[in-house]
Amino acid sequence: MKVVLVRHGAAADGEFPELLRPLTLDGRRSVKRLARSISGSGVRVDAIVSSPLTRAVQTAEILLAKLPKAHPVRHVSCLVELAGDFIPGRFSEATFFGWLAECGRSNVVIVGHEPTLLSLAFWLDPALESSGEIRGIAKSSALLFSWAPGHCGRFEGRIFPSK
Repeated sequence: MKVVLVRHGAAADGEFPELLRPLTLDGRRSVKRLARSISGSGVRVDAIVSSPLTRAVQTAEILLAKLPKAHPVRHVSCLVELAGDFIPGRFSEATFFGWLAECGRSNVVIVGHEPTLLSLAFWLDPALESSGEIRGIAKSSALLFSWAPGHCGRFEGRIFPSK
C-alpha cells in the first residue's frame, strides 16, 4: 500500500482560534496544485483521513474534490489528531500500524500537521530519522511511502504542488 502524508495548506493567523484557523486563498490554491501532483505521481488514492482541525479538513476536502474521478476515494473521515495533540499514552507506533493494517490494501492520504506527520514518517521508515534526509514537511506538500503490514515502510519521495 501507499501512504501519503500531507501537511495542510497555509492557514490564516491571528484572528481565529487555533482549532478553527482556515486556509488562506494562497493555501487553497497550493493544495489544488498539490492534488494535481498527487494525481500525476501515479498513486491511486483510496481514502483520505484528516486531523479534525479546520485547516486540515479543508485541505482534505480540496484534495477529494480535485483528484480525478479515476481515483476511487471512498471518504474523507475525521480522526483525532494522529500523533501530536493526542492524549499521551493512548496513541503509539503499534496503534498507528494497526490502524494502517485495517485499511487493507488501500492507498491512504493522511492530512495533518507538524510535528505529527514527521513522527509518522519516522515510524514508517525509521532510517529517515537517523539519515537527516527529512527535517520537515512544507505546507501543501507530501511525503510518499510504500508500506506492508509487518514490514518497515520505504520512503519513496516528496510531492510538491505543481507549478
